[in-house]
Amino acid sequence: MERLKNAGLVVCLFVVLLVIFASYFRASEIGTFFGALAGTPVLIHVFNRLAPIKRESHREQVPTAEFTPRLDIVPQPVEQVFVLRMERSNGRS
Repeated sequence: MERLKNAGLVVCLFVVLLVIFASYFRASEIGTFFGALAGTPVLIHVFNRLAPIKRESHREQVPTAEFTPRLDIVPQPVEQVFVLRMERSNGRS
């Protein structure tokens, strides 16, 4: 279903570029077609670089700590721990 949605968005982007090239730039029919054909993958690449997809997977969910309260001791204040994680530009850690 995700692939079908992405394919539909690519087709819509192609049609939008066809309309832009035909009306705004007033290109010929063949120039409009090849302009939209060349511009679609370029715009998709630029968009993916600016807003990468965050995919949820089992590998990325790393438990940081477990807390099991013991009933035989008096509760003490819990120390807060902050975990900072740096990611590469490709989304992997």
